Amino acid sequence: MREKKDFFLELANFITRNAYYIIAIVFVFTIIFGFFSTKLKVNSDLLKILPQDSEVVVELKEEQAFLEGSDIMVAAFFLNDNTQPTQIAETFHDLMQNEPTFLSFVQTDLSFLFSYGIINLSQTDLIYTMYENLQSFGSLLNRNFTYDFELFEKADSFLEDIYDLENILQTDENTDLISSYYTLSPDGKVMIMGLTFNKPSSDLDYVNYIVPKVDSILTEIEKTFNIKTGLTNSYVTEYESNRTVMEDFRLTTTLSIIFITILFSFAFGNFTSSIIVLLGLIISTLLTMGLITLTFGELNIVTSFVMAITLGLGIAYGIHVMTRFSKEIEDDGNFTTALASTYKGILFPLFFGMITTVIVFLTLFFMGLPAFNELAIVSSMGLLVFFFIMIFFVPTLIYALKVNIKISPFTAKIDNAFKKFPHFISKNSKMIFIVVVPAVSIFSVLGLINYTNFSYTPPGLISSNSESVKVGEQILDHFGNISFDTLQYLMRVDEDIETVKKELLNTGVVESVNSLPDIIQENLGEFSKIKTQLEGLSQVINNPIIISVLKKYNLYSDSLKLIDAAARSSDLYHFTLNIMDIFPEDLRGNFLIEKDGQKYLLLEVTPKFSLWSNNGIKIFFDALGEKGENILGLPKATYKIMEMIRQRFYIPLFLSFISIWGITAIVRKNVIQPSEAMLSLIISVLATFGLSYLIGIRATFVTVLTFPLIFGIGIDGFLHLYHTFSNNKTNFWNILKSITFSLSTTTLSFLSFQFSRGELLKEFSLTMSMSLGFTWLFTAVMFIVNREMLRKFWKRKK
Repeated sequence: MREKKDFFLELANFITRNAYYIIAIVFVFTIIFGFFSTKLKVNSDLLKILPQDSEVVVELKEEQAFLEGSDIMVAAFFLNDNTQPTQIAETFHDLMQNEPTFLSFVQTDLSFLFSYGIINLSQTDLIYTMYENLQSFGSLLNRNFTYDFELFEKADSFLEDIYDLENILQTDENTDLISSYYTLSPDGKVMIMGLTFNKPSSDLDYVNYIVPKVDSILTEIEKTFNIKTGLTNSYVTEYESNRTVMEDFRLTTTLSIIFITILFSFAFGNFTSSIIVLLGLIISTLLTMGLITLTFGELNIVTSFVMAITLGLGIAYGIHVMTRFSKEIEDDGNFTTALASTYKGILFPLFFGMITTVIVFLTLFFMGLPAFNELAIVSSMGLLVFFFIMIFFVPTLIYALKVNIKISPFTAKIDNAFKKFPHFISKNSKMIFIVVVPAVSIFSVLGLINYTNFSYTPPGLISSNSESVKVGEQILDHFGNISFDTLQYLMRVDEDIETVKKELLNTGVVESVNSLPDIIQENLGEFSKIKTQLEGLSQVINNPIIISVLKKYNLYSDSLKLIDAAARSSDLYHFTLNIMDIFPEDLRGNFLIEKDGQKYLLLEVTPKFSLWSNNGIKIFFDALGEKGENILGLPKATYKIMEMIRQRFYIPLFLSFISIWGITAIVRKNVIQPSEAMLSLIISVLATFGLSYLIGIRATFVTVLTFPLIFGIGIDGFLHLYHTFSNNKTNFWNILKSITFSLSTTTLSFLSFQFSRGELLKEFSLTMSMSLGFTWLFTAVMFIVNREMLRKFWKRKK
């Protein structure tokens, strides 16, 4: 005992002797790391959760290459009575041509098919006339009457027919294309146009460039036509998500510091010491953010709330120090000996509490996912920074500034309330036990149900009131059921298309399956009738002499190739495959792709429900089974990411439980105490998930982080309780005050996310706050209740 006392006294003496040097060193590092903290960015890309060389990411990038332009930005134009949609579309079209990364407009109807003669194959009268003229022309050529004027007459008629066909098939092609680039709502009040670009929406640097660029073009159109415009869909939601996460990070960090400082002032009633603690918070925050910038350069979707975690946990160290030190200085009067007594009472419990929390975070490494690895590292760094600043730097500042720590009358009343608190709990222990145990048991069962039904569709990072969401809602109001989020399905060309469509529809989660053959049949009618009309014409067109004449006059066009393809095809499906060679490459890629030497036809699959809410992604892909592998794009990648997180999250849960239990057992030299603590913390989180279930918050890849976080946070309180209860029961009320205000400040830190715009962060905030409330219930209340109930039980036994 003598050696320990000397150690704590020497530590206190070292701080007082070197106070000004310590302050100078800390401020220098704060300036350096504070500068780097201004460079910190947030990347909200969901794919950053995985290694970039993982199978899921590589596969998605390959699919995006196949489906270049599959990400769509939707521009909405809210029209007036005197505005002409075609004029607006032409203006927008011309302005977008100046953007080098712009790929094309999404053709929202079938007008583009006019350019390739598909729809106008039904011009049977002209085709029959051509057939008759060509037969006569061919007969004359075969007779070799070089100077037969009838030959020239037939040739002239034949060429006129070709010109007529070309005119019909390609009349006003530009107008048809412009009209295919937009769609009007049934009431004529809203026009929408879809845009594609040569870079995907997952490229956040590009997203941050292109969305403001298109928005500026729309502003120009608003001024020209006196209308309102808006943007929505993939590029815009990614842009708003990233911007919102960054702004929310700054806002919540600032609010956390303010809330914690206010509560600290309320608890201790000393303005000067509160300012010193505020300064400690700011310094710790700048040092942590600077370290993150130097280590990773940016935050990801998981680490974006790391400062709320470290602020909430880090201030606990300051509260424990100030609570104990204010009492010691009041009793002793000497700064050095009071600080030594403070360290003697709390340093080891705080240190082991910090170590156990760091170990909890480090268990996230075993998930093998970069985003969670980063969370483990940055959280651990933050805790270490806050630990040293709050425990060693804050007392140094108090000593250097000669701050007189006095207990205010209001603080004295708070202290008196906490002195009476244990007696009140003991007196009413039976009633509290009868109320709390059944309620917590019911909540825990509901929580287990919530956790096992892990949701693959967490709420978005943007607010439901964001511009893109509002624009999307307005589009739905005017158009009804319209969606740009249909899925692309790969079907091998040697498969039977009708069988594949039937199998997809039989899953019960697919509303419709469409393909290019469906589009053609809808506009042509029965293909067998068209084929009969075209077979004879095709034979004449393929006469070598006629081909040479057509090529001489540049009339052997795609339109005639199309007629020949129809005549050669056995059915509509083969006709679809045959005409692919006629289509230009950029259009062909919308219907047919080649992968690993195999050709695939793209089918358009429309789900029966939204994939991005009510666990739609899981329901959809679970129903598809192996067929889900043929779906292309982000939904499939999201499903695999969530499934991976769900499967791997059991590892850190198990390891954090075992490590905390083991460390606590070693520190306390006891197995009963760690068992009680961990059982209490598990019940706290399960009860939280049960309460969350009742208010509509589901277990997601973010909210499940509550488990290891509460393990790390809650064990600190239990360690302090066991240490104080064993060594000095007279200070028990004081440790209850420390735990209460420590958990309160942590709760306030997480509640700051309620001021964010992202629904995902708000749900995480509520889940953590409720868990901290249940943790306080078990540490400050049920800890006393359990001991009182056991005392009465053994008393009755005796």
